[in-house]
Amino acid sequence: MACVLAFSIGAFIQLSMPLTDLYQIPNVRGLFFAVIVAAFAFRFLSGEPIKAGSPLIMSYLAVSLFWAVGISYSRAPLYGTSKTILVASYFWALGILIYNLLEDFPAGKAFLNGLLLGGILLVGITAVEFGNPIQLVRGANRFFRLRFGEDGNPIMLARHLALALTVTVTYVVVRRKWIDLLWSVPLGLLTCAYLVATGSKGPLLALLASLVCAPIFLVRGIVARASLTILIVAVSFTGGIVLLTLLPTDFIQERFIDKIQNLSLRLPAYQATIHAILNADALELLIGHGTGDFGYLDLRRDDRAYPHNMLLEVTYENGLVGIALLLIALVLPLVSVMRAAQQRVAFNQRALLAGLTASYIAAVINAQFSGDLGANLLIGMFGAATVSIARLKPDAGSDT
Repeated sequence: MACVLAFSIGAFIQLSMPLTDLYQIPNVRGLFFAVIVAAFAFRFLSGEPIKAGSPLIMSYLAVSLFWAVGISYSRAPLYGTSKTILVASYFWALGILIYNLLEDFPAGKAFLNGLLLGGILLVGITAVEFGNPIQLVRGANRFFRLRFGEDGNPIMLARHLALALTVTVTYVVVRRKWIDLLWSVPLGLLTCAYLVATGSKGPLLALLASLVCAPIFLVRGIVARASLTILIVAVSFTGGIVLLTLLPTDFIQERFIDKIQNLSLRLPAYQATIHAILNADALELLIGHGTGDFGYLDLRRDDRAYPHNMLLEVTYENGLVGIALLLIALVLPLVSVMRAAQQRVAFNQRALLAGLTASYIAAVINAQFSGDLGANLLIGMFGAATVSIARLKPDAGSDT
């Protein structure tokens, strides 16, 4: 039962975005969450113990509660309420479920397999919708960005494509079978092409940073870590040069170089947020202006708006207390991984832990460039998954 649920959650994480953006299926996330809560209730009624007191889960609960309190003094309570519900649901409640499900290595692999299947289907859906990626990119211009549906978000698609790439690499490394290269290399190249076609820079940066960080948790020894890091950087650099030769010059200049120079129009939002933080009174500096209040600051009404930087968003809305709670929650998974990395863990478990850690790091980095806290729900899910695998016994992962 645990493996089935872990597999289902992994697959849904990858497919929920195209289900909503492309096919406009209403309330798909609500339905999914209702199903997993029902499954969790069944697990509880069947006598399975529920572990909800880990430091990470308690930090997610503290964040959720403080966000809920922040609604009471926000000028955008409706937006604040919706964001708080998402955080409580996907960080705390779903975090508890993932933390309890991934209690052994087979369940961890089932979660990885679900992510892989979802990623393959995601790339397949993209291929069916848009066709040849080389022709697609060559015909691109400054107004083109690969997206699902009329209102689809190219940045969100880029995040999930980057996740698909990370999961594919992790799956191949965990299995260590040469035959996997026959399908993983073409899939990876296809995914990279579509990822570039989205024109999104944050997910590309997050992907590269996460893959560079992964060797820290994959191998033991400074020399081995440094060598593998250099290898990954070299492969990434070479792949980037190859992609640049295939991309039209105008696309590169207008979608990447020019947009980097003006920070993709994010700088004004950053400046406005920093100015509001620095000019706050003592109480506002301590507890913030209220959960969701940036929507009012930016739009002068109770609606969704955010500075495209999670740390600035939380500091403005929830003050020093709120950002301290969030930073604790963000650091705890990395602390667990660093502790696990010092143990003599089986290679398969270490590889799975490295892949989950890379996905977690990418989710955190992405949150500093786009979306609000409610749009960066992968942080909570991968944070819980990373801590779960990190706490397994050193001999939990079999090398066979």
